[in-house]
Amino acid sequence: MTGPPGVLHMVMPGAVRDPHRPSGGNVYDLRLCGELQRGGWTVHELVVDGDWPHPGTEALDRLAAAVRTVPAGASLLVDGLVASAAARVLVPAAARVRLGVLVHLPLGYDAPAARAEEQAVLSAAAAVVATSDWTRRWLRDAYG
Repeated sequence: MTGPPGVLHMVMPGAVRDPHRPSGGNVYDLRLCGELQRGGWTVHELVVDGDWPHPGTEALDRLAAAVRTVPAGASLLVDGLVASAAARVLVPAAARVRLGVLVHLPLGYDAPAARAEEQAVLSAAAAVVATSDWTRRWLRDAYG
């Protein structure tokens, strides 16, 4: 996902702009989109409602529908809050798009039961973007 400005499809949780549910991850995602746009990138924001990182079937279906709108071969960056709990959707999609995952805090850090799914998504991704050295080290140590 480096190189000259291009096109990026960015999946973010539904509450990303909800002023009643502020989070550092939401601020980071929106700022990233804005900075890429200022740098000449075309950013298609795909905001997906759901109880992330514990989605139900309907949320996963909404995510699958959003991912299907991304052209084959295109770059798709998914916020880790969504990605880490969506192996059913994202692992197969990784064969069709250039999947990237933006990890703020690994889901498996607080929820060891979630590690297998998170690892499956990260292993399928073409790129993993860690927002801190701590996150990068934890992901490397936990998932290789």
